[in-house]
Amino acid sequence: MPTPTDSGGHTQQRSRRGRVSFAQVPFEAACHQPLLQPIAFASNVALAAWMYPCWRTARVRWNPPTEVLAQRARDSRRPIIYYSWHAYEPLTLVAFRDVPDPLRPTAIGHDGILSRMLQRTGAWFGYHLWIYRRTSPIRPKDQIIDLIQERGCNIGLFPDAGGPYGRVKPGLAEIAAATNALVVPVVSRCRPVLMLKWPRRYRFPLPFSSLVVYNGAPLDGPHTSTDEFQKALEDLEDDATRGE
Repeated sequence: MPTPTDSGGHTQQRSRRGRVSFAQVPFEAACHQPLLQPIAFASNVALAAWMYPCWRTARVRWNPPTEVLAQRARDSRRPIIYYSWHAYEPLTLVAFRDVPDPLRPTAIGHDGILSRMLQRTGAWFGYHLWIYRRTSPIRPKDQIIDLIQERGCNIGLFPDAGGPYGRVKPGLAEIAAATNALVVPVVSRCRPVLMLKWPRRYRFPLPFSSLVVYNGAPLDGPHTSTDEFQKALEDLEDDATRGE
């Protein structure tokens, strides 16, 4: 992938090579899964074609700047779990474009068709994606906990994925407690933006858009409840709306 530049022509972070890896756990593969490969590939190509000019031209600003979070991460030496609403997934792809490697998250997905329709695009844009197995006897949250404990990596989660929109599921608190992670709420605001409401709610950037990434103060994973994670993200959403 070429080294991206912003809309002013300035060189940004060096090119990164992404990859997709899978949880090494027993699972039962669906017999129809190979038939869905062409659909997943076509969807990823279409999404990448849409996102590439946005990736190249968007102006991204973190509020507060990532230096604040970087210092906290260095001091604590703890993994970071970034979390946001599922609707912000396309914006998040651009939001982390210029974030330094020590702060970058591994994106978490699953092996179902709706997730696979987006995964390769992330890898083509230089992200690491890790896929849990939904049909494994090992629960997804335990697969994710094993990943963080084994690799010590940062991850990104959309805690309302697969459930009611706008509600943080209890698995986030359980993962954060088991891994002693710092947990950072993230909300993105983009202008102009395209809103998609079917089959899932998503916000897509447009070329030459301005993206502001609001990130809250890191929460102490082992001592934060699901309700507190919910409130932190809702409060950050309110702050982002007032800042528009």
